[in-house]
Amino acid sequence: MPANSRKPQNPRKRAIQKAAQRRKSRGRIYLATIVILIVIVAIGWYVYSSSLSGPPDFSLAAPTGVTIHAGTPSTVMVNVTAVNHFDSTVALSVTPSSGLIATISPANVTGSGTAKLTMTSTTNGTFTVTVTGTSGSLKHTVTPAVDTPVYATLDTSNGTVLVELYRAQTPQTVANFVNLANQHFYDNLVWHRIIADFVIQTGDPNTRYGGGDRSNWGQGTSSQSVPFEYDSSLHNNVGYLGMASTGSGVGGSSQFYINVHDNSATLDGKYAVFGKVISGMDAANVLANTLTTNQYPNAQNQPLNPSTAMLLSVTISISA
Repeated sequence: MPANSRKPQNPRKRAIQKAAQRRKSRGRIYLATIVILIVIVAIGWYVYSSSLSGPPDFSLAAPTGVTIHAGTPSTVMVNVTAVNHFDSTVALSVTPSSGLIATISPANVTGSGTAKLTMTSTTNGTFTVTVTGTSGSLKHTVTPAVDTPVYATLDTSNGTVLVELYRAQTPQTVANFVNLANQHFYDNLVWHRIIADFVIQTGDPNTRYGGGDRSNWGQGTSSQSVPFEYDSSLHNNVGYLGMASTGSGVGGSSQFYINVHDNSATLDGKYAVFGKVISGMDAANVLANTLTTNQYPNAQNQPLNPSTAMLLSVTISISA
């Protein structure tokens, strides 16, 4: 065989090599196709997500209602929340209504953050404050209702209980209570439900003067009703007033209770808290320890002697 000649290849081996080369080529094509598809899907998802989320922005949040006391500064938090990767600076300003003084600090928040809104008034009344956040062409506002409390003096058979009512957070519930009190609806009613280390409850017209069918005590209401008003800043702590109702998250009418125990873990979010005892809690505690009877199966925890657990009257005022 000449020295420069090549050794003939086996036809079968040549076929196997060509098949292997074709498989390798197809593998590279498949791999390239998969990579391209992944890139296309990723770009499409990015474009789709961007169209859903929108441009960078921010939001403002503050309590819908704030109770203040004349002459005493009150502070609440205003939250700035970045939306869609917003990272610019928001300039905050406040515009109070007449009779209200308001400041906010810090005046600038970058991205997400909080600022303290401090308010005070020299007189009792109803106010508003507008908080404005500005960043370039973006502008958002929140306008909380600001009120000083309304006060109610509860004259009971065991002493006087003074409560403040939070009309800023629960305006309809307080207005309902005030209207009923001014109509003398609460005169001479029994604290018909007394549970030591829990609540004392009244407001049922069936109990007036301690008379009527005691099996029906706890079933009566007024002709007025209000929707369920829940404010997360108000809790069923000792001394706080709540609106009784027929069930959790249901509006009330005339019956209300005073917490004589910390019931926040079991009652918060279920019944509207609308006021707080600021003096006379000792009288409420005496009522809570009144002897009770369960002789009426459908109306238990009644005072054994109704005359020892009476709500004699409720008087409304704008100052304590």
